Amino acid sequence: MANVLIVAYLLIVLALIAVILLQRSEGGALGIGGGGGGGFMTARGSANLLTRTTAILATLFFATAIGLTVLSELDRGTSGILEGAAATEDGTAPTNVLDALNALQPETPASDLPVPTTDAAPAAEAPAAEAATPDAAGDLPVPPAEAPTEPAAPATN
Repeated sequence: MANVLIVAYLLIVLALIAVILLQRSEGGALGIGGGGGGGFMTARGSANLLTRTTAILATLFFATAIGLTVLSELDRGTSGILEGAAATEDGTAPTNVLDALNALQPETPASDLPVPTTDAAPAAEAPAAEAATPDAAGDLPVPPAEAPTEPAAPATN
């Protein structure tokens, strides 16, 4: 049903654009229609027809827009977060927002971050070994840190 209304909505929009562009321009050069010459209708007759057509298409435009809005609300089918919350462990309904949100959370570990293992090399040996050779990932080796030096004395004049 929604697809039919969307197609009708698009057709009404295109027709409305076409009818508005066909109307005679009163103050500028934006109107396509409205040239002189003897047509099948007089200027006053065509203006009345186009004005009525614009009003009818505008009414249909608003009616289909409201219809699409109402239809989308009826098809929505979802409820609020708190209404879909499961009961707590003891079988009662959650009493506050935090209890309801915690009941919705899946049971997962506290963190997905990797935890370092304890069988790593001692801290004293690790920096020297890493500085001398590149690691297996292909990164460039890091040169060893130099000993701190005394700052130079300020120049005097």
